[in-house]
Amino acid sequence: MSDSKTVSPPIRKRVAVIYNPVAGFFQRGRLRRFLKHLRGRGHEVLLRKTEFAGHATEIARSIPIGSVDVVVAAGGDGTINEVANGLIGRPIPMAIAPLGTANVLTFELGMGLGMRHAAALPSEGHVVEVRPAMVDGRGFLLMVSAGADARVVARVGSRLKRLTGKFAYVVAALREIFAGTQTGIDVTVDGVAYRAGLVIVTHASHYAGPFVIAPDARLGEMAVRVVLVPETGRLGLLGYGLALVMNRISRQSGVRILKAHQVRIDGPAGQPIQSDGDTIGIAPVDIALGDSPLQMLVPDPNRVLPVTHADVPNDGRAKAENLAVARG
Repeated sequence: MSDSKTVSPPIRKRVAVIYNPVAGFFQRGRLRRFLKHLRGRGHEVLLRKTEFAGHATEIARSIPIGSVDVVVAAGGDGTINEVANGLIGRPIPMAIAPLGTANVLTFELGMGLGMRHAAALPSEGHVVEVRPAMVDGRGFLLMVSAGADARVVARVGSRLKRLTGKFAYVVAALREIFAGTQTGIDVTVDGVAYRAGLVIVTHASHYAGPFVIAPDARLGEMAVRVVLVPETGRLGLLGYGLALVMNRISRQSGVRILKAHQVRIDGPAGQPIQSDGDTIGIAPVDIALGDSPLQMLVPDPNRVLPVTHADVPNDGRAKAENLAVARG
């Protein structure tokens, strides 16, 4: 595939909506409004409810080609991740209805949180193709990380998250800060070894909602960005947290952002790994750009860079550039 495809079919009438019933009590009304807006636009709606972790992937993968025109992932970034994994390599575009806690992908696409705008995507959105990166065989649209934030995700129970939303992450983050855990993460980026306190491998410029962590990252780029935050204690974590909410973390002393094609989070072994807001396993893990495209419906295709093979970093050049960064 040499470049991204932007298509606006005149009719996308049949819409399958895959929704997470435990996204949160306050999201039920938003889901009802979303479905009302969809039907008000004349769409035929097939509603499918997830019942267990990974079910959204199974549902999306089982939808027969030609039976629907669009699949909507209605939930948070974790639900969107699952639906995307079921649609990678299939000729069915995915749209999103933001019903989650952080809704990072919503900010990345610049689509806002309104249900009326989300319901307009099946009929008015543009189809773009992106290549999700893969972490040990599982695709991700946003990020994979190890370190303090992955431990925070691991601390958040599904029940507390469902009842309190973002507050659950605030509580978990405070516990992580006061715990003062300092575990260096070993990571290899295009063959170059690094050590950091926090490692974030991302397709996206946004992180934890509206905050910008990797300004040059784009979802359609044939590469990922690797954000390396130095090992730090309690005060350091508080400082980086403040820099994050001020969108200044990329300019903090000691923070490195590398462009990469292959990444391995080596360890220490047993450290939790999170992807798109859910714990997916433990280190070590391997990350590389996937071979199969995902079709997505977006309001503005200009926010997703064209996917071109020219964007794939030359292995020798990438290693040389990363070695130069590593040497300071």
